[in-house]
Amino acid sequence: MRCGDEWTDITILNISSRGLMARTTDVPAARSYVEIRRGPSTTIVGKVVWHDSRHFGIRTQDRIGIDMLGDGCSAARQDTSVERRARPRSNQTDPADAFARSRHKAALFQFAILSLAGIAGAIVIGSTVMNVLGRPFAIIAQQLS
Repeated sequence: MRCGDEWTDITILNISSRGLMARTTDVPAARSYVEIRRGPSTTIVGKVVWHDSRHFGIRTQDRIGIDMLGDGCSAARQDTSVERRARPRSNQTDPADAFARSRHKAALFQFAILSLAGIAGAIVIGSTVMNVLGRPFAIIAQQLS
């Protein structure tokens, strides 16, 4: 685990979809951000929400699962010739790319909602105009026949 500029070994005791509990000798301060790496491809970033003398809990920025930790463990044990921090990360999503994707999805959703609102408004206005003008035109058509 990296907190600030220092790396510390931790033991993960409990995991949920948006956080985990761990034990270490050097507990990070509350509201600090930590990066937990497990193997070459698993990185978990989160904010410390509570701590005591040896335990702490973090809330992660992304969803996590037990399968993330299992794969990283086996990959880390296979290649011990290179220090784990020196190996390149694979399957790592760039936060800027994730932000751009989220922004694009939000723009598409906003466009769809505004389009549907415009279509619904046009239908309501058209129906109202047909009702208002339909009666006089029906009277005129009846007089002409």
